[in-house]
Amino acid sequence: MSDQFGERFREIVKRAMGDRSQTAFARELGVSSSTVQKWMAGNGYPSSENMDKIAKKAGLSGDALRSYLRGEEIASDSGETARSPEEIFLLAKRLTKEQRKRLINLMLEDL
Repeated sequence: MSDQFGERFREIVKRAMGDRSQTAFARELGVSSSTVQKWMAGNGYPSSENMDKIAKKAGLSGDALRSYLRGEEIASDSGETARSPEEIFLLAKRLTKEQRKRLINLMLEDL
């Protein structure tokens, strides 16, 4: 797998884990903590079923996660872009620092 895939995958797993330990996260997925460690080290990747569980815990659809891991734009099943705050965040990470600042200011102005 590409470095970009691995980096993005680890980012999503960390997001899905939240403040839980790897052991607690692994238990929720029904795998061993050593399995999660392998995933994080890039020595294997989860099954399709576990990928969907990870996506859900990260606030994404399975399809959105797969698109993100491939480096594609995130799109919903209906073809609309970014339907959840998590998906919007992932898209915003592609912006420059100045663009992100502008986006934050625009969002704050709208509150």
